[in-house]
Amino acid sequence: MEITPDVANALGYYVYAYVDPRNSQIFYIGKGTGSRATSHLNDREETKKVARIADIKACGMEPRIDMIAYNLRDDMEAKRVETALIELIGIKNLTNQIRGQDAVEYFRKPLDDFLMEFAPTQAEIQEPCLLIRINKRYWYGISELELYESTRGIWVIGSRRKNARYAMAVYAGIIREVYEIESWHQAGSTFYQTRDRQELKQHSAKRWEFIGNLARDAIRQKYRGHSVQHLFKKGQQSPIVGVGLDS
Repeated sequence: MEITPDVANALGYYVYAYVDPRNSQIFYIGKGTGSRATSHLNDREETKKVARIADIKACGMEPRIDMIAYNLRDDMEAKRVETALIELIGIKNLTNQIRGQDAVEYFRKPLDDFLMEFAPTQAEIQEPCLLIRINKRYWYGISELELYESTRGIWVIGSRRKNARYAMAVYAGIIREVYEIESWHQAGSTFYQTRDRQELKQHSAKRWEFIGNLARDAIRQKYRGHSVQHLFKKGQQSPIVGVGLDS
C-alpha cells in the first residue's frame, strides 16, 4: 500500500482512521500529509496501535485505512477534525495515546455544560451550603449518579458541615448541581454504586460523606450554571468553601 506524490498532492492535509477488518471497528485516528497514513504499517514501537496491527497481520489480513477528511485547509483544521473524531469515538475505544493535540480546547461537551460556561452569572448565595470542587472527579458527559457520588464524599471537613443545608457540585468555578443534605456519615460507611468502597475506606480517617437528594427545582434553577469562582481564594488548596454557616 503506497501513497504516491500525485495522490499525496490530491489529499493535501487529511485525517484518517485505521479499521480492524475482522469487526469493522475503528481503532486509531490520525492526521497528516504525504505518506503519513501508511507509515504505521512499518512502525516498530511498543504501543497498543502497533500490537493491534500485528495481531491483524497474524490473522493473514491488513488493517483498512479510511480517509475521513481530506483537502483540508491547513494543519490546524486537520487537528480539530482529528480531535473531534477522537472525542466522538472515545479515547478508551482507540489505541491513540493522547486525545488529540487540541483536546483541552475542544472537548466533546454536552450543550448543557457549554451553556453553563458561556458568560456565567456570579452566584449570590443566600442559603447555608457547602461549595465542593470536584475538578478531579468531573468529566463532560458524567451521569447524574456519578456526579452525585463524586460530590457527596469523601471530605476532610469539621463539625460546621452539620449547619449546611445544601451541597453544590462545582467544576471550573461553576455550580453543576445542587443537593439537599439529609445526613452525614463517616467516609466509606455508606453504599456507592459508581465508586470503589474499599478504596474510599482506605482514606476514611477524619473524612466524611453525606447522603442527600437533588434540591427542589426552585433552588436548582437559582444556582445551577452560576459562577462561584469569586468565593474560592486564589491558591486555595481545600476543595470546600462553606457559605452562610454559623461559626
